[in-house]
Amino acid sequence: MEIWPGYVDALSTMLMMVALVLVIMMAAQFALSNALVSRESQVNELAIRLKTLTDALTLEKTTSDGLRGKQKDLEGQLQKTRDEIGIVQKSLLESQGKLTGFQAERDSARADLDKANKESGTLKGQLADLFKQVEDLNKKLALLTADLATAKTSITDKELKIADLDKKLKKKMLDKVEELSEYRSEFFGRLKKALGNRPDIKIVGDRFVFQSEVFFQSASADLQDTGKEQLVKLAETLKEISATIPKDIKWMVSIIGHTDKRPINSPQFPSNWELSSARALSVLKYLIEMGIPPERLSATGYGEYQQIDPGNDEAALSRNRRIEIKFNQR
Repeated sequence: MEIWPGYVDALSTMLMMVALVLVIMMAAQFALSNALVSRESQVNELAIRLKTLTDALTLEKTTSDGLRGKQKDLEGQLQKTRDEIGIVQKSLLESQGKLTGFQAERDSARADLDKANKESGTLKGQLADLFKQVEDLNKKLALLTADLATAKTSITDKELKIADLDKKLKKKMLDKVEELSEYRSEFFGRLKKALGNRPDIKIVGDRFVFQSEVFFQSASADLQDTGKEQLVKLAETLKEISATIPKDIKWMVSIIGHTDKRPINSPQFPSNWELSSARALSVLKYLIEMGIPPERLSATGYGEYQQIDPGNDEAALSRNRRIEIKFNQR
């Protein structure tokens, strides 16, 4: 009975020890559980970090490959830039040489400028003299302008007078032409009456047309007697008319020779030019013998170049062989 209390105390102590161990074990298990949970979280976090690092490493590798390519490109560009720098340096050296030449030219130009400045002083004096001369010339020009205005007024008056005189002269000339036309009409009328109504003598416009056969034989410029008779009548009529024409009317008689288109080639007449001219001269000379003043006569030959009938028959050829007498104003 005396042992039981000790036993109870030991048993109580032992139970307390077991309880304490259990408490410690529960606390340890709880701590271990918390540690395991924390360690699992850390493991998960480390897995996530590992994946992130793996992705970053992959990206870094890709970036590194790109950077290596860029590095190669940059190295090529760097080499190209170095080559360009060499070219630029060479160009720079050349430019420096040119610059040296330009500087020498600049120094020369400055020397020329100094010389020009010295000459400028002289030129300024000469310029002042020129300005004075210009001023004097301007004064003279003003006087000349005034004189010119006066002269223009005088010229305008004279031009008006000249225009009036020209108008009067033209009117007088027209009057003379009309007056000469009257004498021409009278001459043609009298001459036609004197010559009679012959088929080989016609009035065409302002001229008498004589067939060449009236005056000449074929290929000849010697007047026939029948032709001289007609010219005598013409000269007498012309002298009668000229006696009534005022002396201030400048009249004249033109004698024009024509041939047909058949060519002639003789020692005396190498071509139709010579034949037509010789016939016109024969008529002119005979009229002078009949008393017509030489200054009132002219003779021209046109050969075969002014045909009035383009035909080839004998009638057409005969019409083209002609002497024309024209009474007109000189």
